[in-house]
Amino acid sequence: MNYPGQVGKLEDDELTPSPINEKLTPNPFPGLRPFSLDECHLFFGREGHADEILEKLAQHRAVTVLGYSGSGKSSLMYCGLIPMLYGGFMTQNSPLWKVVIARPGSSPIENLTDSIIAVLAADGRLEESDVQIHKAVISSVLRSGSNGLVEICNYIQTELKENVFFLIDQFEELFKYKESNTENADNESIEYVNLLLNTVKQSHTSAYVALSMRADFMGNCAEFPGLTELVNSCNYLVPQMTREQKRLVIEGPVSVGGGRISQRLVKRLLSDIGDNQDQLPILQHALMRTWNYWVTYREPGEPMDLRHYNAIGQISQALSLHANEAYDELTANERTIAETLFKAITEKSQAAQGTRRPSKIGLIAELAEVSEGEVITVIDKFRQSGRSFLMPSYQVELTSDSVIELSHESLMRIWNRLAGWVDEESESARMYKRVSEAAAMYQIGKTSLWRPPDLQLALNWQKKQNPSRAWAQRYDVAFERAIVFLDTSRITFEAELKNQEMLQRRMLRRARITSIILGIALLFSIGMFLYGLINNIQAQKDKELAQQETKKAVAAREDAEKSRLIAEERTREVERQEKLLKASYAQLEKALSDTRLAKEFALRQASLALAAEKVALESGEKEKVANLEAQAQTVIAKKEFERANGLYFLTVAQSLEAKSEGIDDKELAGLTAMQGYLFHTKYDGPKYDPYVFRGLYYALAKLSGFNYNAAKVPGGLKNKMFALAVSQKMEKFYT
Repeated sequence: MNYPGQVGKLEDDELTPSPINEKLTPNPFPGLRPFSLDECHLFFGREGHADEILEKLAQHRAVTVLGYSGSGKSSLMYCGLIPMLYGGFMTQNSPLWKVVIARPGSSPIENLTDSIIAVLAADGRLEESDVQIHKAVISSVLRSGSNGLVEICNYIQTELKENVFFLIDQFEELFKYKESNTENADNESIEYVNLLLNTVKQSHTSAYVALSMRADFMGNCAEFPGLTELVNSCNYLVPQMTREQKRLVIEGPVSVGGGRISQRLVKRLLSDIGDNQDQLPILQHALMRTWNYWVTYREPGEPMDLRHYNAIGQISQALSLHANEAYDELTANERTIAETLFKAITEKSQAAQGTRRPSKIGLIAELAEVSEGEVITVIDKFRQSGRSFLMPSYQVELTSDSVIELSHESLMRIWNRLAGWVDEESESARMYKRVSEAAAMYQIGKTSLWRPPDLQLALNWQKKQNPSRAWAQRYDVAFERAIVFLDTSRITFEAELKNQEMLQRRMLRRARITSIILGIALLFSIGMFLYGLINNIQAQKDKELAQQETKKAVAAREDAEKSRLIAEERTREVERQEKLLKASYAQLEKALSDTRLAKEFALRQASLALAAEKVALESGEKEKVANLEAQAQTVIAKKEFERANGLYFLTVAQSLEAKSEGIDDKELAGLTAMQGYLFHTKYDGPKYDPYVFRGLYYALAKLSGFNYNAAKVPGGLKNKMFALAVSQKMEKFYT
């Protein structure tokens, strides 16, 4: 531990630079990662906090260190508590300690086993050939019962009074593991907690347990019996650092490293850091970058100053610029691998907060569909010296089983590119879970296949993300079932579209044929109408001709009557002449001869008159017959016209009903369907017309919002019913 000491100050107006040690140490700032055990000499600002933690540990044999992300919990445990244990500050115990540092990760008991093996190997108690055997034995003992960890403590101890200290860092990972889809995750999580609780409760073995956990996960402790009581009895909430403590965090490592920092830069850093949640990791990162820049570009005797700080982008941009710098060094293929890498080692919690998700290199290579060597090449770009974005650090050689994780969660909140990847992965996972849940419900018959818009959104997601089985199993193991459900929904919907298109084409073809037939009937009716009209005109002409013949006959009759009167007058004149000329024979014979001639002429005139009268009578009869025939043709023509007109309006009614189905406006659809129905009723359409029924049904459904075509019948009938007839004698009905 480093306790407060005197640190020299550089006044802002100081012009004469003081000498700086030219033998500078390596960069004294770890960046985003926590301080390690061998960096205790660089850890400043938490003096006194470790004493309080040690006191709780001594009193309760356990302590739970709580704090928000970025508060320095891990560094406080590594460089605060553990050095005090090694230093013998827990006076009631032996100064001999075995320290086991573990994290739950994606396999809590297996990770604890690996940490115990590492301690035994560091003591020289294991040969490399015996590692796997010891690992199997220790794992078996831990899983054998709740006292398994106590038995392992007895095995670890090499001295009679030696103490064993278990530091479980990032304890909140256990809650995420419990909620994962890993087989038997619930039971293993409970076994893991019981191992720790029983180790604390027993008294015959000198074993101590410390948990470090984010404060926002405290509520999850209630999921494990006994864990809430332990946390309540011995929790320690890491306090916010004061301004002076933050000053020590800045100035202390610089002095240890042999450098010097101007007071105006210190003030600027304290001002820029403010109360940001991620203040400590981003401050450490900014100082690490500033130190590197200062070492490279400093003038002789020049301390770390504002120009070096501004050059790295200040606190607000330093982290994002540094991460982008590493990303820009990658090739196009390596950038794709990097995106898959960071998506694999990050996730969003249920509270929509970004969290770390440690993953093995083998899994990342499988997700990216590349070799493990290519993945390691990309990882090394982000963990090389001076870049602490990923862990383990660059000194550790990577293998297929190496677990990769972010150095700190603040990278997800500050690096804009990574924040976008995290959101994209979260949305993709959410969509996959929706599809998987729907597939499970469909399998047991509690839901139906998807239709747009859900189906279209899922298909767009599938096309964009191209999910693989390895990726999907991290969220739900039933990947094949989900994909089959999605494909079945797509095929069924496409089939429905094709059937609907075929039905519409059939209905359109039917309407066209009907229109052609009705058109022909209309043309025939028009032809008949014209034929009757022509006959009517001819009858009118015949009537006028008959009237003219009648007038001629009347005139001839009048002439005959006049001739008859003249003849009679002449006969009387002859008789008078006969009486007057009795005396003259020759005159009488002549008069007689004349009279005979006149009589014959009169008879001929009478015959002509009778003939004319007969002709007149025959013309009248023909006129009556022509009039009757014309009237009959007119009636037939009117009936054909009315029938054709009625067929035309019935076609219009069917067209209106068909159009109303495609109208979105429910009022307009209702008016259109009603107008078609009025035409159909007015012109005596058939009682069960499918077009009229469909139009009225869909109009009512749009206006009322109810589905009237719903009748539960046995046999799983799926056809639509347009009419229903119920038998009066039997309990049956017909559709």
